[in-house]
Amino acid sequence: MLSRVTVSGTMMLRSIWHCAIPVMLFLLMPSVTWAQTSLLGEGIEDFEYWENLCKLHISAAKEATAEEKEEEYSQALVACEHAIALRPKDVNIWVEHSGILLNTEQYSEAIASANQALRFEAAHSLAMTYQCIAYGALNQAEAALERCNEALRVNDNWGERNPSLAWVYRGIILAQEEYYVQAVQAYDLALSVEPQYAFALTKKCEAHLMLLLTSQANQSCERALAANQLWGEASPAIAWTLLGTIHTQEEKPDEAISAYDRVLGLDPTNAFIWAAQGQVLENLDHNLAHNLEHNEEALVSYEQAVIFKPDFARALLGKCRVLNRLSRYKDALTACDAALSGDGDWGDDTLANAWHERSIALTGKGEYEEALASSNRAVGLASNYAAAFNQRSIIYWYLKQYDEAIDANTQALVIDDSSDDVWFTRGLIFRARTEYPRALAAYDRGLGLNPYNHWAWTNRSMVLWEMGDYGEALVSVEEAIRINDSSVQVWYNKGAAQSALGDYEGAIETYGHVLVLDERYAAALTGRGIARFYLGEDEAAMEDLRAALVLNPEDELAKETLETLTTAMEE
Repeated sequence: MLSRVTVSGTMMLRSIWHCAIPVMLFLLMPSVTWAQTSLLGEGIEDFEYWENLCKLHISAAKEATAEEKEEEYSQALVACEHAIALRPKDVNIWVEHSGILLNTEQYSEAIASANQALRFEAAHSLAMTYQCIAYGALNQAEAALERCNEALRVNDNWGERNPSLAWVYRGIILAQEEYYVQAVQAYDLALSVEPQYAFALTKKCEAHLMLLLTSQANQSCERALAANQLWGEASPAIAWTLLGTIHTQEEKPDEAISAYDRVLGLDPTNAFIWAAQGQVLENLDHNLAHNLEHNEEALVSYEQAVIFKPDFARALLGKCRVLNRLSRYKDALTACDAALSGDGDWGDDTLANAWHERSIALTGKGEYEEALASSNRAVGLASNYAAAFNQRSIIYWYLKQYDEAIDANTQALVIDDSSDDVWFTRGLIFRARTEYPRALAAYDRGLGLNPYNHWAWTNRSMVLWEMGDYGEALVSVEEAIRINDSSVQVWYNKGAAQSALGDYEGAIETYGHVLVLDERYAAALTGRGIARFYLGEDEAAMEDLRAALVLNPEDELAKETLETLTTAMEE
């Protein structure tokens, strides 16, 4: 009895296999509309001449470029039909004719030609196998399996082929029906006949991947690449694609990227592989510095995908998402809008994801009402979408509607209380409401889930500052710096904590580092001026404070401190 296995999370794999590299059921070639006018009876009346010419064109087609295949198969069909006209009861020429029709996607006609062969020789396994392949292409699984089973039962007259052909297509049909375990068994039987059959090994790799048996899948794909023969409708590019997917599932991003690079070396215009590589790159590393680098690399991959497939929704959404991370919100919005009007192929993403990313882009642009509308579309499409509810709470935070922000954030936590982003947003809202203990608790929950978020450590330090716990604030700042030592805000917070703890010399040094990162950061000049004031370095303090006021004339703290200094010096 067949046992069906349904595996989720394989949308990208299916898209890559069926779309990235067009797959025919016998040989790789483009879809062609063939002339139906019979040429029977024309030309030389010598059966062997036309039979040999037919076979020569078939052989040439197998080695031809995609552009040349059409002409070769067209000539093969003409020659074959001449031969049939001269000897209409010849079994083998009808089988050749059926094979040509298979390769030109004329599946019903291929079945009919094979039937003609079987009229004259009922026990012809290759003719039955061709019917099996054709029925499979027509999505008639039951009829296809019956024909392959009968071919294997009869096991007679395989022409230049052998039973491995029927076994591998039996496996393909079973896999199409999601009977992956039985498909693997069929591929193994094909390999028992033809151990170096790269096509069977590649299909076995795919079936194991659908079963989430990544180790076995990896072995089969590696064997296919090592064999490098009898590829059938597979190819090294497909095997490398599967390896990329395997390594992605195994969370081996470097190996996945390398595998996709191998595919792109063979097929550089493959939009699906560019998009798959982009997804791997955008998910690399928690470390911020590396994330920025990988996001830029992911952007390149997504842009390449869009070059080769301009309406590719999945790649456009990936591009939007990466641009949001890079704070390029205007470009992100353009990409998201293009995704929403694209081809509808979201892969493992969804339409709700696109509206969510659009909301982020609009929020970044300060268009909060429209951002809220997009966020509402996202949660309307996916009522259990925690990130979308969290984004809604962020928009309300920007609008200073803190009660609504807490409500949306609470809904996000009901859906997923393991999301660090949701807890960080909660901390942000409570801090805005000056509920500092609750804000601190929220940041601590989030950092327990993800200790690599430098902004969370930075915001935690601000909460601790407000609570007067300057020592712990300094600890939080040091953690933030360890993760991202190029953040101006983090270094400024460190200087503020040092000043509060009376470490004015340390504060002066830290504020100096802030000004190296951003020479126009007025608050750092104010902070350094105040630290110098406390150390009695009055002239240097006044110089800093005046410079701060040039950059920010509204800096009240700088004004007050400068006034105090000026009065003291006059006295």
